[in-house]
Amino acid sequence: MATYREGAKAGKIELLYCDESGFSCVPNVQRAWSPRGETHLADASVGRKRVNVLGVLNYATSQLHFEVFEHTVKRQHVVPFLDKLAKSSNREKFTIVVMDNASIHHGIEPAMREQWLYEHRFVLLYLPPYSPELNLIELLWKQAKYHWRSFISWRKDQLLTEVSMLLKGVGSEFHIRYT
Repeated sequence: MATYREGAKAGKIELLYCDESGFSCVPNVQRAWSPRGETHLADASVGRKRVNVLGVLNYATSQLHFEVFEHTVKRQHVVPFLDKLAKSSNREKFTIVVMDNASIHHGIEPAMREQWLYEHRFVLLYLPPYSPELNLIELLWKQAKYHWRSFISWRKDQLLTEVSMLLKGVGSEFHIRYT
């Protein structure tokens, strides 16, 4: 993987990290407390609307391409997303898309994958099972959820807009560095 990263930094290839994530109206609570002897209660009246994001992070430029959905991301959403990326990729160099082994990332027709390779020099690379630490976009999702978003409850009717605005700020307002 280090060789790919060096090639991407040198401009010889495009290296993209792809994955999906979900955002909720209410920030994820990692810890809670309550007085001794009392059970902690969460306010369920706020609602739990969720939106899902399918995105790719360009390793060399830290540019994020994404789509936000108000429903579950499935294979039928991943293929058109990747096809759009393939068609917009730089044909002068290979584009390598690093993905985990989620079932929605598999089952892409061999003819489609061959077309991406021959016409666009666009290749999918699957990570070993159970290795999310190798997919750098996971770090971006963590930053977005736990550090960049404002820690107020987003209104259900504005969740899609709020998440889109947050992710549009990646690279200009929000920066991530990989060491």
